[in-house]
Amino acid sequence: MTPPFPHAGEVCALLAPLCWAVAVIGFRHSDLPAISMNLFKNTVALVLLTATMGLLGIGSPADRSAADWGILAVSGVLGLAVADTLLLEGLRRIGAARLALVDTTYAPMMVLLSWLFLGEQLTASFLLGATVVVAGVAIATVDLRHAVARREPGLALGIAMALGAICGTGASVILVKPVLEGSNLIEVTWTRMLVGIGAQALWVTTSGGWRGAVIAFVPSARWRSLVPAAVMGTYVALVLWLGGFKWADASVAAVLNQLATVYILGLAWAVLGEPVGPRQVIGGLLAVVGATVVVSV
Repeated sequence: MTPPFPHAGEVCALLAPLCWAVAVIGFRHSDLPAISMNLFKNTVALVLLTATMGLLGIGSPADRSAADWGILAVSGVLGLAVADTLLLEGLRRIGAARLALVDTTYAPMMVLLSWLFLGEQLTASFLLGATVVVAGVAIATVDLRHAVARREPGLALGIAMALGAICGTGASVILVKPVLEGSNLIEVTWTRMLVGIGAQALWVTTSGGWRGAVIAFVPSARWRSLVPAAVMGTYVALVLWLGGFKWADASVAAVLNQLATVYILGLAWAVLGEPVGPRQVIGGLLAVVGATVVVSV
């Protein structure tokens, strides 16, 4: 399909991570439990995706195999119920700035998972880029002496949660890729979202946590940041991300998407007042450079 305007793909690829960055700042503003925020944002996304499917006349295929339905279900649980909850809990513990830096491991993680499960080959450029990403994240986030001085015993756990979220998200995408290639992307996203919400509902039911899980659904002043974050992070960013990969080369779109690190760092400093010093700037730049090398090979 012809792009609607010149460089439409590049524009979408630049705006998608900006929308995600805005969402991260909105979620960081909230004092709600991670499970409540995740259930809320996924429900908002499901409503919007359902409306989109209705407007576009998209339905679920009747000839999809049971195995493919199972893959979609596992992918939805892993990516949208487990990984997203870990991500939001990690955000609560380490802040938006550190989360942005840890998130730069996503690109090399995706390539590594592709090598392990899809048979794609690792190259010297990948190994170099991955090393630079890890070094950048370490420089920017690992400061045990100061963390202890500031009494941040949960720092390591928060970073581990963020990394676990990235691994879960990457694994869920790799798992669903064969099904996605022969399906409508909006419908696949809707199906995964529906299953993810179902898994979250089952979890809070068995754990007796409904009282805490539904807090986000009660209209309050929290909605001023939570609703825009849910819309921007789970709907708008997705559409723009798809536009980037549709109308631009995948490598170009992926590199531009990695600018989420820079966007979140800037917004965390400007909006949340989180400290972003030379250590974070240098580490962030190294991580972005490394990620660029990885996704450009």
